[in-house]
Amino acid sequence: MRRLVRVGGTTPGLMLTTGVVLVLISLLAGLFAVLAVGQRADAAKAVATGSEPLGVKTQEIYGALADADATAAAGLLEGGVESADVRRRYQQAIDTASSTLIQATAAGASGKVAEQLTVIGVQLPEYARLVERARAETRQGNTVGAAYLRSASKNVMRAKILPAATALHEMAEKRLADDHRDAASTPWVPLALLLVSLASFGAALWFFARRTHRRINIGLAIAGLATLVSIGWLWVGTDSSRTDLDRSRSDGWGPVETLAQARFLALQAHGDESLTLVMRGSDNGQYEDDFKDVFGRLAGVPADNGRPAVVGMLALAERAAASDPVTRERVKAAQAAAADWRKAHADVATLYKNGEFEQAVARVTKADGASGVAFTRIDEALRAAVAKDQKDFENSVASGRDALHSLDVGLGVLALLAAAATVDGVRREVGRYNRP
Repeated sequence: MRRLVRVGGTTPGLMLTTGVVLVLISLLAGLFAVLAVGQRADAAKAVATGSEPLGVKTQEIYGALADADATAAAGLLEGGVESADVRRRYQQAIDTASSTLIQATAAGASGKVAEQLTVIGVQLPEYARLVERARAETRQGNTVGAAYLRSASKNVMRAKILPAATALHEMAEKRLADDHRDAASTPWVPLALLLVSLASFGAALWFFARRTHRRINIGLAIAGLATLVSIGWLWVGTDSSRTDLDRSRSDGWGPVETLAQARFLALQAHGDESLTLVMRGSDNGQYEDDFKDVFGRLAGVPADNGRPAVVGMLALAERAAASDPVTRERVKAAQAAAADWRKAHADVATLYKNGEFEQAVARVTKADGASGVAFTRIDEALRAAVAKDQKDFENSVASGRDALHSLDVGLGVLALLAAAATVDGVRREVGRYNRP
């Protein structure tokens, strides 16, 4: 006959209950770990394929629109018959804005994003119509051409289109920040559950060893080891991903935003400079005042008569690029060009006040005009810096996604291994109670 042997008063039922609890804790911790990694991987994918491209597109829209406005003003200074380069740049800016709008609309934009896209889509043809009318009137020698251009720039582009583009970009920025935060967050709940699971296995090992007078249960030891590996893998994987994603923000998208804002200011200042000459005083100096304000925000304003200094966007861009020597050099090139532009614009203003209008226009519109050349240098340097930092952003996000690759599958396998090892370990202990 076979009989049930009790060791230290411990029953098989209590061991089985312990095993069930351990399996449930292990599987629950594994499930939460898998879900947490999946959520972060989805958020990182959203950054790479959704919010970041949307942010780039909204930047492209704003940049193209600001470029079109600045180029239209420069073209009118050439008597309505602008050079091929000016005409091509204006048309390319309009086409870029239009095509990007179509892409954004086709992607199924809704809500406030759709509203702002509609504003731009409706107003852009009106802007283009007024610009063409301004050109036609100017070619015929009619001074009313300046009024049409002023209406296009002030009443349509700056009053309606650019604010809508700004709102679009702010929405894209918020979405990018939310996705980035979700992707880079620390999975505290799964880590806590895994630690509880590890502690439970440790307590169970002690409990079984004390009651059965055996040193170690191999199954429970394997389960505890699998849980320990899960903790380390989850921490290292998510920490590596978070490091890459944080770098994408600090060395990628953060500088891109500052550089893009600097470029937009340069484009607006270029437009103000041209419109000052186009208006020939009919604006009561409004555009010259606008130029000084915008240029001050771009290049900075030194302290004067107790007035505090204004830190320009280019200086902020240089700070943002402190860890990137390539981008920093490009920003410095833009700063040097801005210093030259400040001097060149002062010459333009002097020529204009002295009645030397043609000479002032030449400084702005001609290929070798000092003011136009300085603006072009700024624009090219900032374009190159933006493109480079956007690429850095994409590479860092890709690295962050790679750090999470297969992590959820690995954690799931480890959780199943821990559960299976627990079942085997408990089964063996219970089996020892049935002796002949």
